[in-house]
Amino acid sequence: MEQRSSERKAVSLDAVVGCARFGLIRGRIVDLGLDGLYIRAETSIVPIGAVVTVTFQPVEGRCGDCLSLKGRVRHQSLHGFGIEFDTLEPGCLGVLQRMLLVMPPLPSKAAPALRAI
Repeated sequence: MEQRSSERKAVSLDAVVGCARFGLIRGRIVDLGLDGLYIRAETSIVPIGAVVTVTFQPVEGRCGDCLSLKGRVRHQSLHGFGIEFDTLEPGCLGVLQRMLLVMPPLPSKAAPALRAI
């Protein structure tokens, strides 16, 4: 499995994912980094490798401009899918960098409990 090249931050942002084959899918971005994001959605029909555009408002109440970022679906789960960004435009990259500075880090996952038999 590929390793992420940037730290992910915990967010809760409404978003719309656009895919040429499947149309528009509404969801909520739950983690975000400079290299990609994970979006919770009621469907995960978008196939791995599909080219998508994710559109969202960077920080609610702060900015009326939406960001639209292009990427590819890299993994799926029952609750949504992960998207790796293509090369970001300098303006989008700057907005994303400033936004991520004030976001909390993604909580680390707890280690599974081991039980002795």
